[in-house]
Amino acid sequence: MKFRVELAEESGFCFGVKRAIELARATTAREGTAYSLGPIIHNPQEVARLTRGGVRVVDSLDEVPEGAPLIIRSHGATPEVFDEARRRGLAIVDATCLLVKRAQERAGELAEGGYRVVVVGEAHHPEVQAIVEYARGAVVLEDGGDLEALRTARRIGVVAQTTQSPGDYRQVLGRLLALEFSELRVYNTVCRATLQRQRAAGALAQRADVMIVVGGRNSDNTRRLAEFCGGEGVPTYRIETAADLEPGGGGGAGSGGTRGRGGVTGGASTPDWVIEEVVAQLCRMGGSFSETQPGQRRGEEIQ
Repeated sequence: MKFRVELAEESGFCFGVKRAIELARATTAREGTAYSLGPIIHNPQEVARLTRGGVRVVDSLDEVPEGAPLIIRSHGATPEVFDEARRRGLAIVDATCLLVKRAQERAGELAEGGYRVVVVGEAHHPEVQAIVEYARGAVVLEDGGDLEALRTARRIGVVAQTTQSPGDYRQVLGRLLALEFSELRVYNTVCRATLQRQRAAGALAQRADVMIVVGGRNSDNTRRLAEFCGGEGVPTYRIETAADLEPGGGGGAGSGGTRGRGGVTGGASTPDWVIEEVVAQLCRMGGSFSETQPGQRRGEEIQ
C-alpha cells in the first residue's frame, strides 16, 4: 500500500508565538533565568525546551524574586498583573501577542465609550480572561452562549478571541443581530493567521483521505483546527507528538485502501520541529522522502 503525506501550506508557529519565543530566548541569553507567569504558549514540548534554556514557569508573582525578569506570555495578562509586577520591581518582558493587545485595547475603548462589551471566545482561556479585565462587566459568549445578560443592553460592542473560528464568530454576530438594541459595534479581532491556517488545512482536507492535526492537547487553536478539518468530511486525528502515531497507520493515516493521501497540519502554537518529527516518524514507518511539488511544503511516499 502506498500513499502520500502532505503538509499544509500554512501550519505551525504564527507571528505572535514566534515573537514570544524569541523574546524568551533573548531574555534567558542575557539574564540566565527568567520567569513566565503561566506557560508562554500552549505547547508542552516547546515549554519544556524553554525551561531547559532557563525559563521558569510560575503560577504566582509570589514565586518571582524581586528584580527578576518576568515574561508576560503570548496570551497577555490583566492590568492588575502589570501593576503588581511593577510594584514588586520586576523587569517586565511583555511577550503579549500584538493582536491580543489590539483586542484588549478595543475592548477597553468600547467599555469607556459606554458599550456593553461582548467577548466571543472560550471563557476559560487566559487570553479571554485578560481581555475581560480591560472591559469590566464584559460578557463572554462561547459558540453563541446565553444572550440573557444582553437583553437590556442598548449599545453593544463586540471583540473576539484572536484564535476564534471566523465561522463561529459570524454565527454569534448573527444571534446578536436578533436582539433589540440601538447600536452594535463590531471589531474583527480574529487573527489572520487563524484564517490562513484554516483555509490551507481545508484545501488539503478536500483532497486528503485522512488529516492529522498536530498540537498541544490544551491548545484551543489546535482543537478548532481539528474541528474545522473534521467538518470537511475527512477522518481527522488530533495528536500532540510523533509518539501518538499508531503503528502502521499514522493515527489512522495508513489504514484506508490501497492508495491514498494523508494531510498534516499544526496549530499556531505548534513548533515546526514537532511537526517535522511527525513527518519523520511517518517516514520511519515505511516511507521515503521526496521533494515537495509546487504549492506544497513537504511530501513523503509511505509504503
